[in-house]
Amino acid sequence: MNLRAAWSLAALALLSMAAVADPPPDDSGDASDAEQKKAERKATQQRLMDVSCRDEDGRPEGWLDFTHSYLSRRLCEPAAWFDGFFGDPRTLEENPVGSFIRLRNAARWDQDEGWQHRVSVRANLILPRLSERVRLLVARDEDLEGDFADTGAFDDPENRTRLGLRFLASERTRSRFDIDGTVRVSSGSLNPRIRGRYRYIRGLTDRTLGRVTQSAFWEREDGFGLTSRLDWEWLPDRDRLLRWSARGTWSEASDGIDWRTGLVSFRQLDTRSAIRAEVGAWGYTEPRFETEEYFAAVRYRRQFLRHWLYYEIQPEHAWPKDFDTGERRSDWRLTFTLEIQFENERSRRHRLRQYLDDEGNLEAWEDEPIPVDAPGDRVEDPVLDDPENGEPDPEEDAGGG
Repeated sequence: MNLRAAWSLAALALLSMAAVADPPPDDSGDASDAEQKKAERKATQQRLMDVSCRDEDGRPEGWLDFTHSYLSRRLCEPAAWFDGFFGDPRTLEENPVGSFIRLRNAARWDQDEGWQHRVSVRANLILPRLSERVRLLVARDEDLEGDFADTGAFDDPENRTRLGLRFLASERTRSRFDIDGTVRVSSGSLNPRIRGRYRYIRGLTDRTLGRVTQSAFWEREDGFGLTSRLDWEWLPDRDRLLRWSARGTWSEASDGIDWRTGLVSFRQLDTRSAIRAEVGAWGYTEPRFETEEYFAAVRYRRQFLRHWLYYEIQPEHAWPKDFDTGERRSDWRLTFTLEIQFENERSRRHRLRQYLDDEGNLEAWEDEPIPVDAPGDRVEDPVLDDPENGEPDPEEDAGGG
């Protein structure tokens, strides 16, 4: 994948902004005042990077902790600089930048294709000084679409890392509308994309809900396109989740509609481990309706050694169609994944509040991993609690999410 190219683009963009950030002083003005303002701005940006990206626990003792702390700081600093460039220094201490980055290193054995390897980055960086509604994104195409991981080929050359910004135009109890602009390197050139996405959630019973998501996008390579998605979820308790999803995408470059459907069961075993089971299928509708693959997979995920270090083991059995022979094969697959999370204190506390209820003790979770997929206090979601399922109060607009 072109991960290095994506980060290079990010660095180039920041250097470009730095180059134009400080226009030459007006000949009629005082050059010393301009230099003083420039120095003050740089000092503010440096202070912001220190506040947002410093290690709250002090200098780590072990080489593993030291390496993780160093990389966390280096990955956080570009976002903090970007935020500080547009920001108000008066809010410096109140809303430090929130950074959450997941680096996944996966190796898969396929009965038909042998061993394959993939490295991916998933990042969601909050830029409060620019706006609480703005996110800096680094993710693969599949991650931007939702919960369908590893769609298609494991090493699909067209599924590259994207870099861009997301703006939360509106977020309420039952609805959300966001706009994102991203770019990826494809075939040696940039492939920009602009997308608008609307999501509406409605409680069906006191433990089930439905979600409808509609997206419209334009991409340089694929042209205009539409994606529709439907989800049904059952949340029996805070540690279990059952979800059925179906998604279809049409674009000017596609043959009909590319579709996928799946049933996922998630079970949190304890604070350090979970199991995710999924059965599903994917295919397309043109030139005729075809199911390209059926599959069944079980993923075991566990945190070990540190709260930011995880491993996953996923056995899978698939029935892909061989379009040369027209026959359907039977393939076994096995995937091993190592995940490293980089996160500052603001982001970690935000994710803890999402999982814990109002009376949860955040300090007690200082060295504990945060469940990623468990419903947590979503079982007490206002969408499910409202028997009338009426429209939300306009004053409930959440603003930053």
